[in-house]
Amino acid sequence: MEVLKVNRKPYSSAIKKTPFKYPITKKIAKLMLDGLDREEVYTECFNNNQIEIESKDRRREVTNVVYSRLTALDEFLLSQFYNADVSTSKFILAYAIAKTDSLFYDFMMEFYREALLGDKNYLSIDDFDRFFEMKKQTDIIVAKWGAHTLRCLTKGYRNILVDSGLGVRERRNILVERMMIHPTVEEHIAEIGDREYLQVMLGR
Repeated sequence: MEVLKVNRKPYSSAIKKTPFKYPITKKIAKLMLDGLDREEVYTECFNNNQIEIESKDRRREVTNVVYSRLTALDEFLLSQFYNADVSTSKFILAYAIAKTDSLFYDFMMEFYREALLGDKNYLSIDDFDRFFEMKKQTDIIVAKWGAHTLRCLTKGYRNILVDSGLGVRERRNILVERMMIHPTVEEHIAEIGDREYLQVMLGR
């Protein structure tokens, strides 16, 4: 099945410092579902420290990234993220990350999906290294990143896969897992035109 194209955004390394952050994302989602606007969410997270991060700079950084991810969800998916079963909820967060991070999406499309649908059912450290080396050759932003940034991104990607349920650690490899999510969520994602994410992340 042909994978549809997504809207392109410049590549970012934000995941290296803010990978999955599931509990914090749930807290911010609750504030949004309670009707708080962007400024009020930032007040709660930054001034009142609802997300319980000691460093103010880190608090601001995490709030920015997490809020951006959640605004990629429509009202139905935001509600499902907060209220659905854990597997579905975690998938929705991984989907939001892929929606807002083009580099992570490309990894999922070019390497994760291949492992999910092919004979090889795992991702090795070499797979991550090959992916970033390919991007260094073709993208001016990635070409400027050093070895430390790429190691941190590899760690962040691996953590997202494991924390979301899309993968399981086995020594140095990540075994890919075909997730089961609530049918209404899967149907909704397809109906709003995001079927390519189901193809890439679930092998549908």
